[in-house]
Amino acid sequence: MSLSKKVSHKTNLVDLSKYDVVFCDSVQALEWAYQNGLPESAIIKSSSPAMLWNQDPNVQNIESRWTIEELEKFRSTIPKLTIDIFNASLSVTEIDREIALTISQSVHRFQNIIYKAACLDESDFIDSRLFIYVDGETGPSGNMMNSPWDELLSQNPLFSTVSYTLKNDNWEVLTTKGVSYWRRFKVAGYETIIYRLAIKLMNIFPKRVFKKEVIMPNENELNIEIASSLALRGVRISRYQSDSLSNSEDEDIKLGINITELYKEILPIVRKRVEEWVTPSSVEVTMSIFKSYIEQQLKQFKLLVFKWEKIITKNDKTKNIVLINAPANIKGYAISYVCRKNSVPVISSQHGVTLEISKEHNNTMPITFDNSVADIMFSYNSKIVHCEEKSYFNKSKHYIVGMPLRHTRMKSSIINNKAPPIVYISSNLYHMGLSLSKKTDYGRAIDESNIVSLVLSMLPHKIRYKTYPDDNRRYSDIDPVLNIVNKADNIELFNKKIDMRYLVFEHRILVTTCATSTLSWPVMSNKPVIFINQQQNSPLTDEAYISFSKSMFVFNDNEENFHKNLREFLSQPLSKIEALWQKKKGAREDMIRDYFSAHSSGAGVRSAKIIIQEYL
Repeated sequence: MSLSKKVSHKTNLVDLSKYDVVFCDSVQALEWAYQNGLPESAIIKSSSPAMLWNQDPNVQNIESRWTIEELEKFRSTIPKLTIDIFNASLSVTEIDREIALTISQSVHRFQNIIYKAACLDESDFIDSRLFIYVDGETGPSGNMMNSPWDELLSQNPLFSTVSYTLKNDNWEVLTTKGVSYWRRFKVAGYETIIYRLAIKLMNIFPKRVFKKEVIMPNENELNIEIASSLALRGVRISRYQSDSLSNSEDEDIKLGINITELYKEILPIVRKRVEEWVTPSSVEVTMSIFKSYIEQQLKQFKLLVFKWEKIITKNDKTKNIVLINAPANIKGYAISYVCRKNSVPVISSQHGVTLEISKEHNNTMPITFDNSVADIMFSYNSKIVHCEEKSYFNKSKHYIVGMPLRHTRMKSSIINNKAPPIVYISSNLYHMGLSLSKKTDYGRAIDESNIVSLVLSMLPHKIRYKTYPDDNRRYSDIDPVLNIVNKADNIELFNKKIDMRYLVFEHRILVTTCATSTLSWPVMSNKPVIFINQQQNSPLTDEAYISFSKSMFVFNDNEENFHKNLREFLSQPLSKIEALWQKKKGAREDMIRDYFSAHSSGAGVRSAKIIIQEYL
């Protein structure tokens, strides 16, 4: 995540020929700079895999200081940091829990700025430096293609920024275009139709007609099923979008928070963290950026509270609940604050299998768990409840209700004979900075390319390489791994922004990596799943590894002859792999019950009954 503001500079005011050290993450932008006077002898500092791929001696990996050991040390200390900030914030008068959570998670997110600042050395603050800022088509989160060098080096009098707008630019976001209505219905089911109709039809009538109402700020698969079941019981379903407030309203809102006292408590903690990791010249500017960021986050919190106070009010005639997805963010904190003041329960449901299987989520990200915000949590299985209850920030009452039907509908014997029989479901996602991985973006690109070149491209079967359908653009250049994919005779590149849930049925064998929510769709398909457990990139928990090894085909990337063993296994006749898969059926049923869904069906109905009986 970049906290950098968008900049706009007149390029004709900068003489590019004067610079011999340049920050740049775009091949196209760099070529433009060369054409406009930048010396080809200039040192280019970059984190972009595409920029670093050809190992040009003039292009240096700015993140090279981040070894696996250094990243492990940096990331392993974040949970205690967030707890210390949370407690320090709560010690300030008039700081409520939700505001303390906002501050604590802001510090958590700010670690990416510290990560970037730690890549700089003293010479970057005193010598001549140029930053080529890239603009172009982006996803819903805005321009994320630039590191915050313009902010971090703003005090260097010899630092300049030029802005380059990408040519012939194109970026697509997640879509269902190309997916038939029938296939979408097969996955979404009738519950989704009931849910959509309920929102439209119920909004025709005045609120006073209904004695019970569910307020939904956003959606996920299980929440849609819950709302559908509640609608059939006569509960009004109200969907509210996050419309921004006007400037006049912005100006009328006061924080009502003693910033001086807050800073007195939290700044020493943050400063100690910053001083531990960045060069001395970077300390003050990093702290200044942090102060601005905290103030912006607190202002945003109050704006959101102002908005949701108009929507969520205590009503003696109508019982309300809020049913929210992924509330552990500033929007969720604001909604929780308003709901607590008005005695309205905040209910959330699990939005994917991740916490219960991911070692890194458990180790570094408890501040992001939904149960830090929600009063009630509906969970798929017992394992995630165990993880969440151990979190320092836990405040939820937990119910285990099973997975939504969208996951259980993955089971299908239908095969698309026109599609390759094996699909590799890539989880390779670049972050331009700190992530769950102990490797940089460039290191992850190398690992991914080795899977393609040393395994997939050497198989006797046709393979589909399915890219991760990322909505938000990180780098402007094409992933260099895809160039390797395109050169392989037996691999078909599938880079449409279509979710894997709509494609699972097309293939016989499913290969994937990383302990993320993506794994749910293949596992629930009942088709052979080959899981690559990457030790430095979102690995399985030790407990999950034992269970998964008995029920699926798991290969560890740190083992000797990893690529050779995986290649030989996948080179077998597909029917043999399928036969071996059936032998694991008993263990797999246990694994699914423990780590995926405690019940075979009925999660939405089960949750709705609990809400009616206990909260509405």
